[in-house]
Amino acid sequence: MNKILKPILFLFFAASFVACEKDQVLPVENAEVGERPFVDFDFAMKDDPFTFEFTNKSTNFKKIEWRFGDDSLSSSVSPTHLFLKDGKYEVVMTATSESGATARKLKVITIVAENVAKITARPSGAANTVKFKINTTANVKSAKWEFGDGTTSAEVEPVKAYTEGQLFTAKVVLTTVNNSTATVSKLVSSDGSVEEVTSQFIKNAGPKFVASERVGSRWGVVADWRVNKAVRQREGGMGGWDEWEGNSMSMEKWGGEPDIVNGKIEQTSLAPLPPGKYFYALKFHDFSVKDRLYNIISKAGSLPDVDKAETDADVLGRLRFSGGAPLESTTPFVVTETRTVTFGFVATFQQSDQNFKLTHIKLYRPEK
Repeated sequence: MNKILKPILFLFFAASFVACEKDQVLPVENAEVGERPFVDFDFAMKDDPFTFEFTNKSTNFKKIEWRFGDDSLSSSVSPTHLFLKDGKYEVVMTATSESGATARKLKVITIVAENVAKITARPSGAANTVKFKINTTANVKSAKWEFGDGTTSAEVEPVKAYTEGQLFTAKVVLTTVNNSTATVSKLVSSDGSVEEVTSQFIKNAGPKFVASERVGSRWGVVADWRVNKAVRQREGGMGGWDEWEGNSMSMEKWGGEPDIVNGKIEQTSLAPLPPGKYFYALKFHDFSVKDRLYNIISKAGSLPDVDKAETDADVLGRLRFSGGAPLESTTPFVVTETRTVTFGFVATFQQSDQNFKLTHIKLYRPEK
């Protein structure tokens, strides 16, 4: 039998776990003035985040029907109901008077999985190995983990070895003693949980990159990034931004278009990065590379030329792309002292039919 978590002290109010949208009084049926019921109810979470107690505040009714938004019904005046998974539920109470007139009231309950349970992932003490822990008020019967690298575990608080320098989405499905389930995920590395810090250091990182200049209906110059002349080979000196595929950062040489030789799109960080490990994560809509395309992080004020991309001493992290995959990548790098760094791409596209369209950039570091 799997290890069973004992309930921890109930620290959160019901509002921590649920969200109640604006109440709705639904249309009245078969009602004459003075005969229709007055309909209202309250609800409160009990000591289990999936169990709610409903209090009927209606008057002038003969019978009550509850629909909990999960295909279950009740005719109790003030029922207690167990939901079987996290999610959004529209709870409708219908009151019927002696004359047969009805009135309905709707309230929405949202059970937020991340409030039911929180995952922490810390270094276990062994190299590149993480200890997972679940903090929850629910009485957990079992857990099913997927670690994001194809491996799984049924331990409640497993220890997991990861490949260094990559990011993984760890997901766990928790089942309570009442058979309710919640699915929670956490982005982790071999150092444990990570936190996103993109907005602190990078401007205009997508999704939907912003253009500072545009000509025509498609091409532009990506704002807040330095785009050199080699990339701006489009009509009117445009390049670095493409409206296609959701406003992407781009370089492109297609058909008979001009070559891109030592093209650069770069940005120096908005603020100095504190010492530590970082993960520079990219998501592309597509790319097709036959010559050379590098993603580079440099401690210098500008990126090296493409011919020096693999030898430049100032490079903190690099990744060379070829073909058309993978569309998501992570480049790890280490900053040894507080300093600004420069992010971006260098490329030479001389053969025809080469491009990249970048959807977004995200910067992470180990969670403190």
